[in-house]
Amino acid sequence: MPITVPEEAVQARGRALAARMTGDESTLFSTDWWGGKLLNWAMADEATKVALFRFIDALPSLSSPAEVVRHLQQYLGRPEVKVPGFLSWGLERLEPTGMLARRAADQVEKNVAELARRFIVGETPRDSLPRLRALWDAGRLATVDLLGEACLSEAEADEYQARYLEILSTLNEEMAIWTARPGAPEGLGPPLNISVKPSSLAPYQEPAALEASVERIFARLLPIAQEARSVGAFINLDMEQVHLKEITFELYRRLLEEPTLKGYDGFGLAVQAYLKETEDDLAGLLAWARQGGYRIAIRLVRGAYWDYETISARLRGWPSPVYTEKAATDASYERCVRLLLEHVDEARVAFATHNLRSIAYCLAAAEAAGLDPGAWEVQTLYGMAEPLKVALSLEGVALREYAPIGELVPGMAYLVRRLLENTSSESILIRKFPEKEAVETILVPPAPAATAETHPVPPEDLGDPATWRPFANEPPADFAKSEARDAFARALEAGEAAFGATLPILVDGEPIETETPLLSFNPAREGVVVGRTFAAGPAEADRAVDAARAGAEAWGARPASERGAILRRAADILRLRGGEIAALAVHEVSKTWAEADADIAEAIDFCEYYAREMVRLDRPRRLGGLAGEENEYRYQPRGVAVVISPWNFPVAIPAGMIAAALVAGNAVVFKPSERSPITAARLVEVFHDAGAPKSALHYLPGDGAVGARLVRHPGVALIAFTGSKRVGLEIVEAAAHTPEGQAGVKKVVAEMGGKNAIIVDADADLDQAVAGVVTSAFGYQGQKCSACSRAIVVGAAHEPFLARLTEAARSLAVGDPADPSVQLGAVIDDRARQSIEAYIAQGRSEAVCCLEVDPPAGGSYVGPVIFTDAAPDATVATEEIFGPVLTLFRARDFDEALELANASPYRLTGGVYSRDPAHLEAARRSFRVGNLYINRPITGALVGRQPFGGFGMSGVGSKAGGPDYLLQFLEPVTISENTIRRGFAPTPQPEDSASGRLRNV
Repeated sequence: MPITVPEEAVQARGRALAARMTGDESTLFSTDWWGGKLLNWAMADEATKVALFRFIDALPSLSSPAEVVRHLQQYLGRPEVKVPGFLSWGLERLEPTGMLARRAADQVEKNVAELARRFIVGETPRDSLPRLRALWDAGRLATVDLLGEACLSEAEADEYQARYLEILSTLNEEMAIWTARPGAPEGLGPPLNISVKPSSLAPYQEPAALEASVERIFARLLPIAQEARSVGAFINLDMEQVHLKEITFELYRRLLEEPTLKGYDGFGLAVQAYLKETEDDLAGLLAWARQGGYRIAIRLVRGAYWDYETISARLRGWPSPVYTEKAATDASYERCVRLLLEHVDEARVAFATHNLRSIAYCLAAAEAAGLDPGAWEVQTLYGMAEPLKVALSLEGVALREYAPIGELVPGMAYLVRRLLENTSSESILIRKFPEKEAVETILVPPAPAATAETHPVPPEDLGDPATWRPFANEPPADFAKSEARDAFARALEAGEAAFGATLPILVDGEPIETETPLLSFNPAREGVVVGRTFAAGPAEADRAVDAARAGAEAWGARPASERGAILRRAADILRLRGGEIAALAVHEVSKTWAEADADIAEAIDFCEYYAREMVRLDRPRRLGGLAGEENEYRYQPRGVAVVISPWNFPVAIPAGMIAAALVAGNAVVFKPSERSPITAARLVEVFHDAGAPKSALHYLPGDGAVGARLVRHPGVALIAFTGSKRVGLEIVEAAAHTPEGQAGVKKVVAEMGGKNAIIVDADADLDQAVAGVVTSAFGYQGQKCSACSRAIVVGAAHEPFLARLTEAARSLAVGDPADPSVQLGAVIDDRARQSIEAYIAQGRSEAVCCLEVDPPAGGSYVGPVIFTDAAPDATVATEEIFGPVLTLFRARDFDEALELANASPYRLTGGVYSRDPAHLEAARRSFRVGNLYINRPITGALVGRQPFGGFGMSGVGSKAGGPDYLLQFLEPVTISENTIRRGFAPTPQPEDSASGRLRNV
């Protein structure tokens, strides 16, 4: 039933709690304790806090006193970091290899370990018993959390499951003999209570594959739940990142519906108040509980991943899933409290917060709902807010502490989060103690979420670039949303229904059928034809170039703004038809859902970015600025551009090259890969439907012979190619010839691949490094020119990295990517499969094969393969394989790792996983690649943010998606005019000093 929570009751409860907290200062901020000094330094300055916490994050992976001291000096010795003078003086003079360094390192490690122990009850379940018993004796309950931030393999998921079962067994054995505590409120459920992270029970949880992800997690969760029932324990499912929210809710419903657990009410679910969807989620769950006759248990938390969620959403261009203002989260928390207490027949509740206002509201709301203090819980974090806990105990509230168990290394991320909370400006500990903020201020009710001022976004006139909004990357589909999943599933079904359609050659808009049919097969399904077209021959090539030459002049004469508007209309059409074309890429080239969707988003980005870039470049620039002459710098089209694209990005790469050529005013003859002609034909339809003249864009599928004819044609001015080094070099060589009748030297823009390396430093975060190498090496079956094919691991990190990497790769699902639970589809065809298998056979004779996953039957499949102990000049270490094959090397130190990484003629992408600032700076200076990625995967460059392209044997030309790319499709022209007439010259117009462009005067 509805309840009303009087504000005066909230204020009274808050003041009473605050009064009981007075004088019981938090030990974390006591200046006589080392950790207190540390936190006080961190609170004083943001740069100091960042440097200190990054050092603490890296500390567990440092293998020697010298490394500890060196990292300490690099992080805390920076000019912007404010540390006490005596410490700064000592850091400057400390020799990393000296005796003092060893003593200093020992003391630092001891102090940080002591700090961690204030938040962690023990490294193992048995170690934790004394502290858990101390909580029990103090009249408090606990929920035990198993530390760990990443589950990267089925083997690691099995380990997590075994550890949860160990916790239940060990703690039950001890807790069974603990005596009851007279008068202590028991709260929700039994004293044996554990929190389970769903992400720990299965790797590769795909939001797009909700059902499959739930089934895989539930298979490991069920034995834990059954054991919990047998020993009378309570299991609470933790809520983690928002992309796992639907999976977690479904897991909870499955637990309550499970026949073998029927009647057991020892299961709860954490729900996060900072999510904008939480009230609707709770209302839906309560309705489900009423309908099914269940009584749910909810732990209401504020949410622990605010920074991650806001940053992640911003990077993807998604709306923030969380409230961006604290007051809005506070208000949401109170609304959720009220909703839950209005439905106490369906829901038992635990309120997890350190916020004084929120706890006061809970107390007043529970009283308004007529609940006894022992009928609900407040939950807090172990090691924090001790004065608040004392005050709550005096109020008679059941109190449960969230008590982590685990080793220091997996616990370090947890520790850093706790330190961030302790040093947050919103922390109750800081507001109540170090800053002595008035209780009245802390208890101010959160203002209702202000209605955002709606500033109408002015409409864009595609004919007037002055109205165009700044470029922003196209957001990828959010497959954590059911509407996105359902839409893509429908597109896949529609794509299958259209299998076998015939899409002919197009020259000047006229469909052409030759005597040579060209069939496109689904590589994941043996013998299945996706579509049909025809292979062009020399006659069609000549006809296409002649038609392009005839259409080039009129197209190039159209204003750049008009050409740009056509590209922007193409982007809009791709938004409308993106699901259909992405689904076609799944079927034709075996891309996973996310990879296919990313292909469309990148194509949209190219169209939007190049449209704006051409408008920028089209403005003539005034040079010199002296009276008596006018010097103008401008660009003109080159003529006919041949675009030869690969199959691995059947939408994005050709869209980028076509868009660049067209917007620059060139006519285009488009020769796609013979392995992806159907997706290519649909892309051409998009440009034609957007307004690109059929005389300016011609579709010419075929094999290498027609490509060679186009490259050598004297009517061609420019060749834009993406593909293998062998073909790229042949094009460069052929284009250098100038046959009779050719008007100039052909311009070649060629991206030719790589043999890319990732360095994993000795101090790298292995959770991050393993996940990044798996993504980079095996994403899209390793069929990206940017893919990682060499991993170079420094020092002692090699063995643990290799062990985790092998299991992570073994756990990848290989199969038809129409199934969203699949991570690896088929390679492009049997010819590619046979080539990759030949390299694998060669690798077995040159190196140690650590992993070779048997692929499924029925398609052109190759499972992940990992080699190690190869010579640097081995075939698998030097040749581009273009498949899911990775070779690992061991390096003595970072310098040797850089030397190995640079020992390749390719210069495309490279990566470094390291927490050593000096090593990262060395990589910036000396890692010779076009795109260097630090502490992230080396695939997935975004237009306008990571312009893409290499040098050396990786390519000729400027970076795609960057500010220089269009210049390759243009000829620069300088026009100089003598303006002196009879000794008189106009006054020169002022120009923009930064750009050299004429100002409007």
